[in-house]
Amino acid sequence: MKESMGIDHITLCVKNLQAAEYLFTKILGFEVIWSAQDVGSDKSSMDTIVVQRGTAKVALMQGRDKTVKSQISEFIEKYGEGVQHVAVEVDDIEAVCREWEAHGVKFSGPLKEGRDGFGPLKQRFTYPLFPGSGVFFELTQRQHGEEQSKTFVRGTVEELYNDIERDQIQGVEQTVIDYDTIPLPFDGKSPAHTT
Repeated sequence: MKESMGIDHITLCVKNLQAAEYLFTKILGFEVIWSAQDVGSDKSSMDTIVVQRGTAKVALMQGRDKTVKSQISEFIEKYGEGVQHVAVEVDDIEAVCREWEAHGVKFSGPLKEGRDGFGPLKQRFTYPLFPGSGVFFELTQRQHGEEQSKTFVRGTVEELYNDIERDQIQGVEQTVIDYDTIPLPFDGKSPAHTT
């Protein structure tokens, strides 16, 4: 399938959202384009700020632990502060989901649909890309005819958060594909370098 793809945004998990915002806005020259507090559930949640410079968008997230540890706090404990997911923008999210699922790709929940002040937005998360890694993909579709969403939608962000929280609470350890049954063209060892 020949769908056009590009990077929509990169999401970073941070311990101190205020410090991260200062770094991006006062030092790196980004501007805040969206923010939300206490996004999640009554069990745990997060605060988030999205910054942009030119076409580069970065979402910054800090966990809020309530009755359970926030998935953001858990991510930082396991992997350290840094990239949690990369959002890939596609023209037809349903087609890409069908294609990937036909190849064994597993998503953490169903497609989410929302609308910002500009237009509709569709999103869906995969499970982590590699065993022992927390990094995953988010598929995002912003183009719908003449309308295009430009920021984020609290409702879809909350639904996506809840998908991951559900798996976290249930102890689900899943990767984007089943590495034990899908044959891969390597034996798990580092490939030999050839010249």
